[in-house]
Amino acid sequence: MADTTKAGLRQVMPSLFNGIATAIAAAAGLIGLLHQVGYLGNHPRIRSGIEASAHAHPRILDQAVPLAAADTTAPSGLPVSGGDNHAVATAAPIHRNLNGAWRDMGSNCHLIKQTGRDLTVSSYFADNGRLWAVGSGTVKGRTVSVRINATNPASLVADMILSDDGHEMSGMIKGTKGAHVARWRFVGPSCIQTAASRPD
Repeated sequence: MADTTKAGLRQVMPSLFNGIATAIAAAAGLIGLLHQVGYLGNHPRIRSGIEASAHAHPRILDQAVPLAAADTTAPSGLPVSGGDNHAVATAAPIHRNLNGAWRDMGSNCHLIKQTGRDLTVSSYFADNGRLWAVGSGTVKGRTVSVRINATNPASLVADMILSDDGHEMSGMIKGTKGAHVARWRFVGPSCIQTAASRPD
């Protein structure tokens, strides 16, 4: 009886060992495959891919920041990249400060009050200082446009360019009787000026 049992075990043992060896080989092959594709171990190719993804999409890994905040653009007051500064500057020109008194070539005085891009222009006669018109206008960068009498659609319109130093405007004044050259010079905060401040 004991010999029969031993003989049976001798027959079963090789097939059992073969089965175990096959299972171990299969497991080793599966582990090797998982390691090769990066699911196991510290695989350099997968690690570099994860790092590149983190650099390209930092908001994906940082769930503490709301998605809406990640999608909003930076406020316009913040500096942008160096390549875009010129585009922003040309798209939104700086409005110059024109507040104060300006004398034209006939020594008439034009007192400008500026609010943003909008201008209110009070014009006074050169000889007696009396108010003769109240106009309106706009400034965009160095371009200044003024209607001398805001209540009269047919009144004179001055289209001028501000000088680099901001002390002179020159251009054309147009009206129903034609056009002529215009030059206004800044003379101070008010139209009460001495004759020395008037153009020659």
